[in-house]
Amino acid sequence: MQNLVKLYEQNHPLIEKFIASSLKRAHLMTITNNSYPLLKESFPSLELIYACDKEMNQLSANFGDKMEDETRIGENRAYLIDLEQFNGEFFATDPYISSLTGTLCITVVFKYGEDFLFLDFNLRSLLERFHLIEGHSAFRMLSRISYGVIGGGLLLFGLFVVFYGIGSFLYYLFSDAEMSLEVVFKPVIALTLGLAVFDLGKTIYEQEVIPRTQNISEVFNPKSLVTFMVSIIIALLIEALLIVFKISINDYKDLYYAAALILAISALLYVFSKFISVPQSTTVKPQE
Repeated sequence: MQNLVKLYEQNHPLIEKFIASSLKRAHLMTITNNSYPLLKESFPSLELIYACDKEMNQLSANFGDKMEDETRIGENRAYLIDLEQFNGEFFATDPYISSLTGTLCITVVFKYGEDFLFLDFNLRSLLERFHLIEGHSAFRMLSRISYGVIGGGLLLFGLFVVFYGIGSFLYYLFSDAEMSLEVVFKPVIALTLGLAVFDLGKTIYEQEVIPRTQNISEVFNPKSLVTFMVSIIIALLIEALLIVFKISINDYKDLYYAAALILAISALLYVFSKFISVPQSTTVKPQE
């Protein structure tokens, strides 16, 4: 999302000039339900149009793709316009999240006759039109479906592991089976791994499947990786502790293997601590 905004800010004079010149050639006289299909031919990224008077009160219904909404008639749209930049004939807003579609868009205000035409453009489609970003909408849909299947599988598997851990502990608790340290520790490990897998699947859904809206950027967020690694390290530490207990009870000769496992986990923990300290050390401090 941040990349789309940055690209638009770098190229908005060219984009706005193209939109303004195309609208002038359209020679609009009135806004009806037939106006949207006609403008859609020139602007494939167009999502919504409506008309306002000189006081910026909405005169027409909202016209979109197979949509005509008259409930907005009479609303004042002056909040969309920066009067200091508006020259009375053409104005383009900064990118914002559309409350109707949930996508990043811009609104263009164009004077026709005594009234004003408001047009909402999907920013991604608009940038694709100017070849500023790659289109590949089919590939994006395939990628979203693939992430959905993978994320959904991780969510289901995480829940399965959690219920398996709880179920196995309840089985030993209410059965005649002998209780041991392994019976207690194994469900804890299962719950920890289930939490890690579930959180990873949830993050994949939030980042790659669900449409991005407010406060979600396309910058890599290490939170999911950190949470996953913490859960794995905790599970390994619990497993190492269980092995130490089992070896100390049965045979001390195998204690070397437990010590090797603990050393390996300690090395992993050290590398992980260095990983999470890198963003903090590279943060630029504000100048006084």
